[in-house]
Amino acid sequence: MSQVTIYMDEDCINRAKIASQAAQLSLSAWVSKLVKTQVAEVDVNGYPKGFFETIAQAAPLWQDFPTAEQLRANDAPDLPRETW
Repeated sequence: MSQVTIYMDEDCINRAKIASQAAQLSLSAWVSKLVKTQVAEVDVNGYPKGFFETIAQAAPLWQDFPTAEQLRANDAPDLPRETW
């Protein structure tokens, strides 16, 4: 298990100590629990675990969304660029 040194102002450390005592945990265990519940696990690329699975599950919702070609079908053509 690793050790971490953190710096907090007196008010913050006092509040953390009170909260850890109320939860009947050591300050270290309380901070560890706080991180586990408040910070999402990430994969090696930094994405939240299950991110791409969630996107894949939602894919059927986008079947009716128009393609780029369909969206651009009624656009006016670009003007020719000026030569330099």
